[in-house]
Amino acid sequence: MIDLINECDEQLAKELEIIENKIFGTAWPYQTIQCKINNQEFKYWTYKKDEKIVAYLGIHFVNDFIEVLGIGVIEKYRKNGIAKNLMNEFIEYFNTSMYQKILLEVRESNSKAKNLYTNFGFRQISKRKNYYKTEDADIYLKEKIYV
Repeated sequence: MIDLINECDEQLAKELEIIENKIFGTAWPYQTIQCKINNQEFKYWTYKKDEKIVAYLGIHFVNDFIEVLGIGVIEKYRKNGIAKNLMNEFIEYFNTSMYQKILLEVRESNSKAKNLYTNFGFRQISKRKNYYKTEDADIYLKEKIYV
């Protein structure tokens, strides 16, 4: 089940910090997560299995665009379409929002994530050298298209 997080208490912020750390080995401090969600600077979608958060997608609002903070699924729950479902919810939100583009960074070696983003209409526009400790990041962009 996917939940859209618009308000955040300390407990939920701690859960979001824990899952991000579990998946990526790094995370925003829970105090920052709580403050920025409640100030409408961040928005999160979570996926729960048996009342436990097993995946998330977090975004940051920056001027006229959205930056993806992270999308991750605990390893045990991968290959079940959860990331795709989270992306569907996010893209639906984006398409009805005032924001014009989405930016994200992805590890150069993360071909599964890059395929997911490409399937959602993102295109690689740049590279950030040494963005991660051990490798570069590819920068992807999705823009609204008006016909």
